[in-house]
Amino acid sequence: MSPANEHITSGIHNLYSYHFDKAINSLDSALIVDPHHPVQPFIRLAVNWLQAQTECGYDSSYAIIEQEVKNLVPWYKKHILQYPDNAEYPLYLGSVYGMKARISLAKKKWLDVIISGYRGYNYIDMAKDIDPQLKDIYMPFGLMEYYSCKMPGSIQFIAGLFGINSDCETGLGKLETAANESYYSWIESSNVLVYAYLYIEKDYHSALKWVHPLVAQFPENPMFLLLYGETLAKLKMWDELDEVLPQIYPFTQQGSHLLTNECNLKYQYLLALKEFDNQNYENVIELTTNIITDYQMEFDWLLGFAHILRGKCYDINGDRNQAVMDYKVTANLDNKYPEVAEAKALIETAYKL
Repeated sequence: MSPANEHITSGIHNLYSYHFDKAINSLDSALIVDPHHPVQPFIRLAVNWLQAQTECGYDSSYAIIEQEVKNLVPWYKKHILQYPDNAEYPLYLGSVYGMKARISLAKKKWLDVIISGYRGYNYIDMAKDIDPQLKDIYMPFGLMEYYSCKMPGSIQFIAGLFGINSDCETGLGKLETAANESYYSWIESSNVLVYAYLYIEKDYHSALKWVHPLVAQFPENPMFLLLYGETLAKLKMWDELDEVLPQIYPFTQQGSHLLTNECNLKYQYLLALKEFDNQNYENVIELTTNIITDYQMEFDWLLGFAHILRGKCYDINGDRNQAVMDYKVTANLDNKYPEVAEAKALIETAYKL
C-alpha cells in the first residue's frame, strides 16, 4: 500500500465535506509522497470540478473537466504502459472519461453519454482483467449499466453494440457491492444508490439505508443532508424531518451563490412536501412558485417536481387549467424521472386525493 494513501483518504474526506482548499492540500502532500499514485489525479479533478461548480458556475466546471481530461488521458496511458499489472491506472482513466460523460448527461446528449461512457467502460474492463478482486471497479460498471437501462430503447441498443449491459438490477447490484466493499468508491456508490432508489425506483426504505452512512460520515455535506431529509419526507417521517431541517437551514444562508441557491430550492421543496401532507395547499403553491421562479440548478428534475406538485394543488383547488399548464412543463422535460410519465397521465386525468 502506498504511503500516500493516508493523504488521499484525507483529500476525499475534505472533498465530500466541501473543504476544497484542505482537499487540495492533502492531495499536494500525496503528490510529494508518491507522484505516481493512480488515484490522486482523479480526485484532484473531482475537487477542481466541484469547487468551480459551486463558486464559478456550471460552464466553468465543464471547462475544468474538458481541460483536465486532455491533461490526464496521456498521463494515465503512459502509466498503464509503465505499470501494466496495476489495475488502478486503467480504472481511473476510465473514470476520467466518465467525468466527461457527465457533461453530456447535464446537456441531455444521451448518445454522447454512451460514447464517452464506452471509452471509460473499456478501460474499466481492462482493470477487471488485471485484478478481478478490485472492488472499486464495480462503481463505474454499475453506474454505466444502471443509467443505460434508463435510456431510450435506441440508446440501449447502441450501448449493447458497445458491449455495455443495460440491466437495472445488475447495475444496482454492482453499485451495492462497491458501496459495501470498495476502498475508495463506497461514498459515490452510496450516493448514486440514494438517487436511484429515491428518485427512479421509488424505494424509499432502500434510499434511507444508503443515505444513513453518508450523513454519519459527512455531516458538513449539504447535499447528503438534503437527500436524507427528502427520504424522510417521502416516508412521511415528519418528526425525524423536523429534527433535520434546522441542520439544513444554515446551508441556505451561507456559501457561494449557486450552492446556497440549490440548498434553498431543495429546502423549500422539503417544506412543500410537508405542507402538502398537511393539506396546506396554498402554502405549497407559494413554496413551489418560489422554486420555479428562483431555479438555477444544473439539472431540471427538481423543477419538474415543483411543477407537478403545484399542479396537484391547483387540481385539488379546482383550477384545472393552471394544473394542466404545470403538468405540461413537467411532461416536456427531457429527463428519465417517473414524474414525466405521471405528468402526462395527469394531463388527461385530474389529480385526486
